[in-house]
Amino acid sequence: MNSLLTSAQPQSEPCETIDAICPKHGGYTATVTTFHVTDRPTVITSPCQKCVAERRAEEAAKKREQEAAERRYKVRTLRESSRIPARFADSAFANYSAKEPGQKMAAGVCKAFADSWPEKEKGGGSLVLTGSPGTGKTHLACAIGNTVMDEYLADVLFCTMAVMLRHIKNTYRRDSEKSEQQAINDLVRPGLLILDEVGVQIGSEHEKLLMFEVLNARYQDLSPTILISNLDGAELEDFLGHRIMDRYRECGSVLAFDWQSYRGRA
Repeated sequence: MNSLLTSAQPQSEPCETIDAICPKHGGYTATVTTFHVTDRPTVITSPCQKCVAERRAEEAAKKREQEAAERRYKVRTLRESSRIPARFADSAFANYSAKEPGQKMAAGVCKAFADSWPEKEKGGGSLVLTGSPGTGKTHLACAIGNTVMDEYLADVLFCTMAVMLRHIKNTYRRDSEKSEQQAINDLVRPGLLILDEVGVQIGSEHEKLLMFEVLNARYQDLSPTILISNLDGAELEDFLGHRIMDRYRECGSVLAFDWQSYRGRA
């Protein structure tokens, strides 16, 4: 069988070298190889090595440009589907004003979370940001979301507690195309969920049960979550329940934004 394969392959004569001229680069040494595929031999002269190098460089540059364009499209798509509010679309660590020690510490923890996203994604790392309105909680949470989308192409979803509950309860309509479980899955699926305004409304026991299902499912699936609340730590634990709060302490940090609001300051 090997002899048949060998006989079917093109036969070539030993290469020889000649002096050749490239219209662009001038003289070069070429190799000439004669192949006997049919009755008429085929003679191939090697091209200019500089032309070959330039062509390969151009092809590599085009490939890099195409990959960069595809990446920019992916980031743009992720940004659009993240539902991060327009007010926080440009939130970054670089444009967060950290003057007080507590602000600098909070910014450092949040940046470390974003920078170590592969580990956080694998281990289900989470954050709980608590404190008064206007202290920068949502800015830093969205800075994390923007960073992990830009740097790691992570799938991020931002929503308030009210929007989350409305998304689930909309399935109770007779004309709903989704089941309650499918709506819950929509909230469990994203790589990072940023849940804002946790505790704004006390809500019914049923709403608390829905909230527990989402947060517990993400905890079980090792899916990173950031909770943002205007309640302090004790009030938030009372709202979420000890089990949820304890689990989110286990897989992340609880940051207290206990400085005054900077909204409206000159």
